[in-house]
Amino acid sequence: MHRLMLTATLLGGLMISTAGTAAAGPVRDQFGGGVFGLPWSAGKSAIQAKYPGGTWDKDDKGRDRYCAASRQSLLKLPPQHQTKELCFLMGTDGTLGAATAKLDASLPTLLAVVNRSRTMFGDFDMRRREEGTIISKWSAQLWTRDAPYVVQVWSQNDDDGRPVEVAFSVADEANLYTEGAAKVSNRPTGQ
Repeated sequence: MHRLMLTATLLGGLMISTAGTAAAGPVRDQFGGGVFGLPWSAGKSAIQAKYPGGTWDKDDKGRDRYCAASRQSLLKLPPQHQTKELCFLMGTDGTLGAATAKLDASLPTLLAVVNRSRTMFGDFDMRRREEGTIISKWSAQLWTRDAPYVVQVWSQNDDDGRPVEVAFSVADEANLYTEGAAKVSNRPTGQ
């Protein structure tokens, strides 16, 4: 009887731990606790203390944003794809809502970040882009399956389609980046 109860308890615990793991995804696993060495609960002073020498301003929607120069590895990519600046956006609750790594603008960097993101998080499932143009001036690929945690790879392009800005963002508030995004299916036609 004692052995049966012990086995049932162990199996129940295993099933509970497996169920918790099944709910987690690669974005949540990587960024559920925070981003760039900061927890999602970080306030303005904690952000500024971690990355001194930056400046505060407002983004295009009037949210507080702090940007500081920072050269560091991103997604374990080679050194030529290091960050050059980090920007932290305050969320609706007054804590860190999103972080953006700005990178050197080049097609190899954009491809490296997109490909590494696809390797780590699977195919992107949403896209935002300039509509009605042959060569889009800007586009973003989003990974939203682990919402509220969202990853976005964004680029702004010149008239020939070459990147003039490349950025990698992570948010713990999905709505910061998903507005205007369209679902994308990466499945081959007919599947």
